[in-house]
Amino acid sequence: MCGICGIVLSDPNARVNPRVIERMSDAIAHRGPDDDGQYVNGNVGLGFRRLSIIDLSGGHQPMANEDETVWIAYNGEIFNHAEHRAPLEARGHQFRTRSDTEAIVHLYEEYGSACPRKLRGMFGFAIWDEKRRALLLARDRSGIKPMFFATTPGGDLVFGSEIKAILASGMVTPEVDDAAVAEYFALGTVSGSRTLFRGVKKLEPGHTLTWKDGRVSIERYWSPPAYEPGRVVVRDLADAADEFWRRFVEAVDITLMSDVPLGVFLSGGLDSSLIVAAMRERGVSELRTFSVGFAEAEASELPFARIVAKTFETEHHEVACTADDFFNALPRLTRHRDHPLTFSASIPLFFVSELAVSSVKVVLTGEGSDELFAGYGRYPRALLNLRAGGALDSVLPNAARGSLARAIRRLGDDYVGSRLKRSFLARASSFEESYLEPFADFDAAHRALVLNGHAGGAYSELGPLIDRKLLAVNPLEAMLRFDQVTYMEELLAKQDQMSMAASLESRVPFLDHHLIEWAAQLPPDVKLRGGSGKALVRLAAERVLPRSITHAKKRGFLVPLTRWLRDRGQDIFGEYMPESNDSLVSSAYVRRLLDEHRGGRDHTARLWRVLAFQVWRRELLAAPADVRAAVA
Repeated sequence: MCGICGIVLSDPNARVNPRVIERMSDAIAHRGPDDDGQYVNGNVGLGFRRLSIIDLSGGHQPMANEDETVWIAYNGEIFNHAEHRAPLEARGHQFRTRSDTEAIVHLYEEYGSACPRKLRGMFGFAIWDEKRRALLLARDRSGIKPMFFATTPGGDLVFGSEIKAILASGMVTPEVDDAAVAEYFALGTVSGSRTLFRGVKKLEPGHTLTWKDGRVSIERYWSPPAYEPGRVVVRDLADAADEFWRRFVEAVDITLMSDVPLGVFLSGGLDSSLIVAAMRERGVSELRTFSVGFAEAEASELPFARIVAKTFETEHHEVACTADDFFNALPRLTRHRDHPLTFSASIPLFFVSELAVSSVKVVLTGEGSDELFAGYGRYPRALLNLRAGGALDSVLPNAARGSLARAIRRLGDDYVGSRLKRSFLARASSFEESYLEPFADFDAAHRALVLNGHAGGAYSELGPLIDRKLLAVNPLEAMLRFDQVTYMEELLAKQDQMSMAASLESRVPFLDHHLIEWAAQLPPDVKLRGGSGKALVRLAAERVLPRSITHAKKRGFLVPLTRWLRDRGQDIFGEYMPESNDSLVSSAYVRRLLDEHRGGRDHTARLWRVLAFQVWRRELLAAPADVRAAVA
């Protein structure tokens, strides 16, 4: 696990300033405290920071092929790199290290920009091809590892594992992209290639970017297979659970590749507990688990984690997070994340990462299970909205349908009124109205209030991410695939940047692409059954986990934020409150939310979304810009 960065200038006679590459690398030094390096040659510069996991004595980067015409800076782990070694050697390639990095170099020489298709793992890498005078950027299939980039009007390219590396180049001025703000307030995401920084983009999961002669082209090299009913034959739920467990244990097994100790982030929920069970099945003898908890009993997962740790006899470690710990860390961790902390759980995740790194350098985590196997409670509710809304559309005239919706939307925001406003009675049967708006923290009406009337455009960029054809055949799978490239990508960004803030590598076995491709073809009734999600996962878990874990209510990763925002959070809002003349965020509306929350109404989700955004504006947008020249 590492951090990479770089610059390519469109003028072939220009020279990249090595000090700028060094400054960019220093900005992400937390991603790689063990080693650093750079390659600067005329108009190209690559920077690298290393966290040593594989081939500890070798693997220095940037790394080159035999004649130093191909150079790579790479972040990630390729779990199948060893299987490529013999075939590549048979074709004349010479290996000087045991590192997975070198395998990518030689695969590029054989397959060019198609080389990511050969890789099983998580990665973000940059390859400079001296002969072609071209740069290739690539990101893994699910976006486990990050990759950001920006271009200048003259065709220069700057990139990095984190946005802070790009800002450190001085080639981009940190400004908010107003067009992306509405989606952030609705869903907590900024989807597709956009970020909240104007001019800074994400390389989307499963894509490559090629720069040549000042021009950029982007191509998709992977997407989940088209859903074909009956393609995966499942006799019954038990058969699906058996096959899931076999495939999941294999996915866990390949992620155990390491020359350093590994551990598990253990919440006591199904997903992380299954990782522990699978590691034991694969013969891992020394197993360390790490958990975070709170003094508030209603939020603490520690009792469940302890049950699993005792069952599997792990070396278990715990850390507590208090309200003071939480709010004091908020500015610093926002700077690490580069974006607002959509998930309040980001902060305790950092604390448990700090705990883990004292004894391991790699942890396995459970991200991805809910988006593959329908683990969230919103899925059955959204299916009801889609089906019942479609039925209502077919029997009610448009005028009557509109009158009913308007009447409901005039209701108050109490529990009943809020639920009705989010139901099919007040919503059209489109994906946006049935799935996105009902579960938005700020729906259109409340977005207009918080954003001074600028509520539009929240979903304007999401169209290409919605599979309309699949929606008609298997609406559950359409929701899952949408979430995999929006909500899940945000979860993965949280996991990557909070763990890397502590110089800890995290791996996500649920997102092995072989497992994803199998799950993508499963019939919906083995994922969602009787209103309960992850049916096949739960059945598999019942065979290997304690009943107190498998029959516990789904908890998510709780933070006692409702209580904290009524106490310590009031002071924090005083520091980050929007100005009365703020043209973007309404100070009056935020004060109203705070007053109502203090009085007993639960506005936790909305207040956190505002606070996270305001801290980001203050800590990153208001920071002094570094404009030292990228050109030597």
